[in-house]
Amino acid sequence: MRDKIKKANLILGGKEPLDDGIRFRIFASSLAGVHLILAGIAAALMCQPLLVANLIVCLLDLLSIFGTRNGRNYFTWISMVYFASCFQSLYACVLLGWRYGFSLYNLTMIPILFYFMYLTKSISNPRCYAVLYTLINCVATLVIRRLVYAGAPIYYFPIHTDFKISFFNNIVCFLFLISFSTLFILELSVKHQELEQQNQKLIRLANYDELTNLRNRRSILAEWKKLQRTDYCVVMGDIDDFKKVNDTYGHEQGDEVLKTVAQSLSHSANDVDFVSRWGGEEFLMIIFGDISSALEVANKVQQKLKATELKVGDQRLLVTMTFGISECGKKLDGAIDELIRQADQRLYLGKRSGKNCIIVSDQ
Repeated sequence: MRDKIKKANLILGGKEPLDDGIRFRIFASSLAGVHLILAGIAAALMCQPLLVANLIVCLLDLLSIFGTRNGRNYFTWISMVYFASCFQSLYACVLLGWRYGFSLYNLTMIPILFYFMYLTKSISNPRCYAVLYTLINCVATLVIRRLVYAGAPIYYFPIHTDFKISFFNNIVCFLFLISFSTLFILELSVKHQELEQQNQKLIRLANYDELTNLRNRRSILAEWKKLQRTDYCVVMGDIDDFKKVNDTYGHEQGDEVLKTVAQSLSHSANDVDFVSRWGGEEFLMIIFGDISSALEVANKVQQKLKATELKVGDQRLLVTMTFGISECGKKLDGAIDELIRQADQRLYLGKRSGKNCIIVSDQ
């Protein structure tokens, strides 16, 4: 019981969608209740044809609940319930006349039909069926309206009877529209939240490397171009002998090395700095401050890697990195290509100098 109350609160709060079964059961049981009341009204009026019609449609509404218990046949039962309700309302118009307000059910069923067609997952091409069913409903309603207005109703009742029944029908149709419009808004709210979450995931996938959770090249270049300051350094780092790790221990172990390096870079940089996977085993950082700030971050990374206990079986795997650093300052004034070229050149100078080092100049 608590779970049901909790689920109801989530649905009413617009945080969880209705599943197809619950949505249809609400609809079918509501219609069954209305048709049962209309059957009682027909019995009080001693209008036997209308009584029989409402009882048959009520029975169909109840059968539809059991017919969809296996999670199938929603399209079939939605179609049957829709047309049965439309038939019942038009049949009532033929028997009693247009003033009793039974034609309102046909209008009310149109937005509810679209609601069910579009939100029931198992229905393919819902627009086609919703439009077709609406056209059939409109044509039938207009034809019956013409015939009813041209002739006299089959059953006559005392004055004010039409007003009371019409008032009831108006109230029911308003309640149906308000209730299902509210459910529709709540479900749209859930869909909107799901779409926002999907968009956030897509944005993250587009801007972050999935393995290391660092910014990718596209993302850091986009952020770089937005910078309005020049007090920063570009730190280009490369994992030493990474190909040998992949060839010796396999790509899974290589992935673990990449993740370890990414964590070391992230933990060493400050919150305002940018850290990215530039490509392969190469990483790029934008460190705000002068050369000494960049050197401090690069040294921290090397110390963290040195202290990391990364093992393959009983063997400890020592991971080292070589860094090349370029400083922006007023001289380069944010010239991205030149800063990358300098940092990259110094990185490979460090590789030729024995690796596991930090190079800050071309000398």
